[in-house]
Amino acid sequence: MTIVHTEGIFTHEISCISKPKTAFTFDVLNHFLIDALECKSSAVSFYQKLKRFTNNAFPDKVPDRYRELMRVSQLWRDLKYRKWFGFGHDTELDPGEGGLALFCPACPQPGINLPPDWKAWYDRQYIINGNFTAQHMKMNKPEMDVSLSDGKGYMVSEIPYQSHLQQSLDNKRSTCSNHREINAANINKSNLQSTGIGATACAQHGCFVPHLVVDFQKGER
Repeated sequence: MTIVHTEGIFTHEISCISKPKTAFTFDVLNHFLIDALECKSSAVSFYQKLKRFTNNAFPDKVPDRYRELMRVSQLWRDLKYRKWFGFGHDTELDPGEGGLALFCPACPQPGINLPPDWKAWYDRQYIINGNFTAQHMKMNKPEMDVSLSDGKGYMVSEIPYQSHLQQSLDNKRSTCSNHREINAANINKSNLQSTGIGATACAQHGCFVPHLVVDFQKGER
C-alpha cells in the first residue's frame, strides 16, 4: 500500500479485507490546500516536491499517485466544507443553493443578526462587478470534470445558468467602435469556456454573496 504524507511517499504491507492501494494523510491534504492558496502551487509541483522529499536522487523511482491526489483532494475539500457548515454527519440533508458558502457576517441578515422590525432600520446594498481577463479554456474531456457541490458555493448552478444563457444570449454584433470591452466581446473565442467572471458583493464590506457568481460568455455582454 502506498501512503502519501507530508514527509514523502512510502510503501507498506498491511492486512485489510478491502485491499486499498493508496492512502493520503490528513496532514498532506491540508498542506496541499494551503500550498495552493498561499503559494499558488499546482498539483504537479506539489507532488514533485513530495517525490523529492522521498528520493531526491531518483524521484522517478517514487510511485506516481498524481491522479489519486487530484481526486482525493477534491473529496477532502468537499468534506471540509460540509463539516464547517453543519452537513458533515448528515448525508441526507441537502445544503441547498449557496449552503456551503459564507456570507458577510457584518451585513444585515434576517434571523441571524437583526431584530424582528429590521426593515424599518436596515437595508442591504449590493455591487456587481466583473473580471474580463479571467478566461477559462474548454476542457478536452469535460465529462471528466465532476462537480461535487454544484451551486452549493458561490457559483450559480451550472445547468439552470446554461439554460438561461441559451434563452437570453444576444447574437447581434455591436456597432460601437473603439470600445475595448465591446471589441473583446466581438472577437471569436470558440476555444474558451468562459471569457470572464462576474460577482455580486455587499457594498459595505466587499464580501461575495453565495450563489451569485457567474461566468461570462461574451465579455460585458
